[in-house]
Amino acid sequence: MLSQYPTQRFLQAGATFPACVFLAAALLVQLGRECPALAQERRPTKSTSAQPSAPPTSISVELLADRLASGVSSQNWGAQFRKLGISVRIRQPLLDDKPEVTEQMRGRLRLVKAIGTLNRDGSIQFPDRSFRLSDTGKLKEWIAELTVYGAQGKTDGKPGFGLSGNQFDFVFRTLAEPIKQDLDEISFDEALQKLEMPQSLPIRFTTDAELALRKSPPPKKLPTGMTGLSRGTVLAIVLNNAGLGFQPGRTPAGTLEVVASPIRDDAASWPIGWPLSRAPLHVAPKIVEVVTIDLDDEPLVDVLSSVSSLTKLPVLVDTWRIEQAEINLDELRVTQLPKKMTWSGFLDRATFPKLMREILVDENGTPFVWITTRSVKQLNERAKQRDALFKSQDK
Repeated sequence: MLSQYPTQRFLQAGATFPACVFLAAALLVQLGRECPALAQERRPTKSTSAQPSAPPTSISVELLADRLASGVSSQNWGAQFRKLGISVRIRQPLLDDKPEVTEQMRGRLRLVKAIGTLNRDGSIQFPDRSFRLSDTGKLKEWIAELTVYGAQGKTDGKPGFGLSGNQFDFVFRTLAEPIKQDLDEISFDEALQKLEMPQSLPIRFTTDAELALRKSPPPKKLPTGMTGLSRGTVLAIVLNNAGLGFQPGRTPAGTLEVVASPIRDDAASWPIGWPLSRAPLHVAPKIVEVVTIDLDDEPLVDVLSSVSSLTKLPVLVDTWRIEQAEINLDELRVTQLPKKMTWSGFLDRATFPKLMREILVDENGTPFVWITTRSVKQLNERAKQRDALFKSQDK
């Protein structure tokens, strides 16, 4: 179990790292199976590919005026909001007043209320942003965002994928569900079906993802070794093999979804596995078992398969990034003179210099080995993830 990844710590420590992993988790509990929402075809129809529309939304603003704020500033901001069609009230703060953005439903109407402060310098401040009178464009964009997405706003570029603690907690528990069906050597479409994404967290492919799949169809058969891993890790690996990643999102209607899109350096994706919070000895003891290894010019792919069998750990390969790096996996071979070493140390040697191994855990705490490219970017990325994890545990 991964209770060492508290959701609230994740949300507080989360940073917007490009294409980086956000570290977190809730106390994981076994979820009952829900009705599958994933269609038989991986590509959603036009009626389901679009996000649910936003409910009718009414926005009101209250500004808590600093005692030194000028009356002119109050008049100017009142006029500014009225031009945008927003009701605004400027008043002195009460004892328990604080900046916040909240919403409530009244029938089908969504009421969004933004409380901010009017500062002595004439600027206004809300929980995650501030404006000056000259920021007309920025203010208009924010009002439009509240109109579409409600109090939480858009999820793009925000820590925790822009989800609340409860929302992220639900997503993580859903993705922690282990996939017990046989996943060995099945197709991309078959794997998506066997994930059985619930109706409360459907998967949606963006237009760019659909184009990418048509331009470069995924491998006919996926690698073996994924059976028993969590839904989130399996989904991340399946999509990764097609050059796609995913992130949880919140629709304008307030429902949750998983959005698949092409992998990009400037966009955060759900990770393929999570860094260890404890030493490998406590998580995957077989990987640090000392053995004598003697190999002479053996294919790396066969070596990885043998290590997986002997350690009882899935050893999975990042085929997409390896192909992007123009590395021919079938040409890599391993020679090791007789020597006692751990399996972990041996994998370091066997994959060096072009590749590297990582010991990770899935959302349910199950360990596995991930073989990927050895790039400075990826090494730095994992370092950021571990730093964020350790900082969250210190809080």
